[in-house]
Amino acid sequence: MKSGLYTSRRKIVWKNLRGVWPLVSFFVVTALGAGLFPIAPGTMGTLVGIPLAYWSSDWSWPVRLCLWGGLVLLGTLAARTFDQLMGTQDNQNIVIDEVIGLGITAWTAGNNLTTWVVAFVLSRFFDVIKIPPVRQIDRWSKKKSNPLWSGFGVIADDMAAGFQGLAVILVLQGLGIL
Repeated sequence: MKSGLYTSRRKIVWKNLRGVWPLVSFFVVTALGAGLFPIAPGTMGTLVGIPLAYWSSDWSWPVRLCLWGGLVLLGTLAARTFDQLMGTQDNQNIVIDEVIGLGITAWTAGNNLTTWVVAFVLSRFFDVIKIPPVRQIDRWSKKKSNPLWSGFGVIADDMAAGFQGLAVILVLQGLGIL
């Protein structure tokens, strides 16, 4: 294990990123490079998710569901590929899961700036703290030997955290606080 920026869970083997799909996977999982940020890459990934979530916030729910569902599928395949290429499991440079988690938490934010700020904070809170069932999903995903499950497992705990954040947003909106 190296010290500093590239540890065993932040490993990047640049020579393995040859070809179209490995490069596409790299850019998808790092959210166009946000996952390479040396400090708080998950927070950077969440920040990258804000423009995408905002841009799609006024779309009809079926179209938005297709966008975010497609991103889950693409992220799953890309995370699996990236982890295989790097020889890691849930590489910390992977932040597409934070993008997706924010997209879920901010589902009802609309144009309300306060709700967007709260969605960002809640997305990070639930992802970091891992309140049940998020922690159990995170552990479960690491036990699966099937590489496709490991790709989905990288994303699944952040999706659960995103739904926890969305639940809080909906309660606050229902109470008229947001």
